[in-house]
Amino acid sequence: MAKRQAIRLEGQGAESAFLKLVTGSRASDNAKLGDVIVPVDRVDHYVEVKECHAEEGAGGTINQVRAIKFITCVVWAPNQRCWYILSPDQLVRLASTKSRGQHTEIPFESMNFTLGSLSEDFHSKATDAELQTKVHAAIRRGVAAGNLRDLMASLLKEIIAVKNRYIEEVRRTDRSR
Repeated sequence: MAKRQAIRLEGQGAESAFLKLVTGSRASDNAKLGDVIVPVDRVDHYVEVKECHAEEGAGGTINQVRAIKFITCVVWAPNQRCWYILSPDQLVRLASTKSRGQHTEIPFESMNFTLGSLSEDFHSKATDAELQTKVHAAIRRGVAAGNLRDLMASLLKEIIAVKNRYIEEVRRTDRSR
């Protein structure tokens, strides 16, 4: 069995392909924000790029998708000869269909999904030639969904506050021993 590379490096083939196909795109300057940067309407937007080698109709699980970041997610499926594009609002709506997240109770924080089970409401597909146009459309769709972007920003702020509160409670408990 071939040794698996670090998770953070697994999508590099997809990122390289994406950067060649989407004019003006460039590698991210901050991996926490997204994998690549795509300029649309003179504004830079982060995009998450994933890779899936499942055959057509064979499911194909995509892991650790973070709808809370409110960025477009693109999945390169070379065995299916296409790209799957999920706009930020589609990711949030997809997360809202899940009862819990991946390794967390909150699906907006981290979720997984299978390509084979995605309804057309939650994605679009593109050939290499269509990728740039459809990615730009997904980014614009996310920009137009400001209410959901604000909702995800509010959720993140709330999660951080809860985390900080519980960290302080644990430390307080440790100090009282």
